[in-house]
Amino acid sequence: MRYFSFLILLSCCFFAQAQKNYHSDTVMWQQAGEQKMQYLFNHTMLFQDTARTNFGDLSIYYDRKNLNYRSSQMAQKTAVAALEARGINYLSDKVVVSGTFRYAKTWEDSLAYFLGGLDDNSIPGYYYTPKAGKFERQTYDAQAHIGYKIDQHWQADLQANYTHHWATRSVDPRMELYSMKFLLKPSLSYIGRSQQHIAITGIWGYGKGETNISYKNRTLNDGAAYPEYHHYSSFGYGYIKELDSTNLRQYDRYRGAELAGTLTRPQWTLNWSASYLNRHHENTNDVRHLQNYMVKQTFNLDQLAIDLLFTDKRINSNLLRFKLTTESGQDGVYHKGTNYFLTRWNTSLIYSKAIASSSSNPKEVGISIESLYDKRDDALTALAERSWLAMSVPLSWSKIWQSAERVRLQLTPSYRLRLTNSLKILSGQLNSFTAGVAYPELYYYDANVLAVQTKLSYLTNRVIRTTKTAFFIDLRFESASKLNSALTEGTAAFRGRNTNWRMGVNFYL
Repeated sequence: MRYFSFLILLSCCFFAQAQKNYHSDTVMWQQAGEQKMQYLFNHTMLFQDTARTNFGDLSIYYDRKNLNYRSSQMAQKTAVAALEARGINYLSDKVVVSGTFRYAKTWEDSLAYFLGGLDDNSIPGYYYTPKAGKFERQTYDAQAHIGYKIDQHWQADLQANYTHHWATRSVDPRMELYSMKFLLKPSLSYIGRSQQHIAITGIWGYGKGETNISYKNRTLNDGAAYPEYHHYSSFGYGYIKELDSTNLRQYDRYRGAELAGTLTRPQWTLNWSASYLNRHHENTNDVRHLQNYMVKQTFNLDQLAIDLLFTDKRINSNLLRFKLTTESGQDGVYHKGTNYFLTRWNTSLIYSKAIASSSSNPKEVGISIESLYDKRDDALTALAERSWLAMSVPLSWSKIWQSAERVRLQLTPSYRLRLTNSLKILSGQLNSFTAGVAYPELYYYDANVLAVQTKLSYLTNRVIRTTKTAFFIDLRFESASKLNSALTEGTAAFRGRNTNWRMGVNFYL
């Protein structure tokens, strides 16, 4: 908890921002904020800022989702109330601090087959139950960074990330969950003479969590009369154990490195980064420091990520961004060997063009292409393989008045096309997981999805004279195609239309 208290204090003091969001509302509403957001692609660029102005924003919003088209491990209804704070503060010519803090309260209804915390289905070890129920969650995210300019060419930075999650369920079997994650990222940067730099970052961290299961009505946990209320342990993609009544304890170790840099020319700028992260996960019922500590299952997850951002310096600028993330993992120990394999690829390419950016009616048009490949291989039970391709066309229009008030309308139609989708289950392995999770996921990825998202924002300084305030409402509508696969007996497909709306306010400090 001492790390948690330190990060919250530092983040709240400096309202810091460190997320890689280049065409956000902050970028559109404040020219200085646009420069800051691009600088935070790599901390070294903060010292390249000749203005050295402090910057921050505070966001409060309420989000509500209704998912009729979903997998069995998604809640049908979700509500979120959240507060986010970000910013940068120059303490001197040599010292700068930045960070971010987020608190979210979440309510979920009609969630089944998952008794876990944050959505992290890359890791196989968790409890689940067929009975749907209501969940309540609290999440704290804090990130703090401090940078020190050693001399004209060298800079040292230290970043710390902390996530705390708590969740409970009000329907038998009742779950109580706690988890935390802490990452430390020291880095050293070299700034060249021609405004180009390179930075190397080490990543070290750990995490832990505990899940408790209890029944208010003990008869639901006895015998075969109420199988829907029984809870199971999942160890892969279909390999399960029923009614494991001991507490589930999980431990994580993170190790990795990142290489990032910026190449600047008179007409354009290229930001780039490449990173590797290894997560070693242990699944057990024991406390780690006990002498007879026993690991039931391990899972090693390797993640590689590449991020390229190109922007030119024209009045009507162009933006091009490419991202690639790969994940591969395998388990061990529990079966005295390896049984479960995971492979995931996610790529995206975004192009955006500003039009009439110096006028009172600036516009923006773009195109985004994203693809996903996901393979889960459980040697004892099932093999699932799926992929899809999605394309969206983000459009925006703004109106700026002489009083500096402005309104912005965004419209983004998109379409997701199924490429491959298959499920192979070994003979005699149709169990609670394969029937309740694997088949519904087969039906979920079997669909093509048409979506439209629109956002209306209004910026004014009439609420607080010294602070710009932006009110916004964001709406998203999704419609999935009809089921193409034959519905297997004893399984369910969740079809229909999805709606998601968010409303809130941003304060630019």
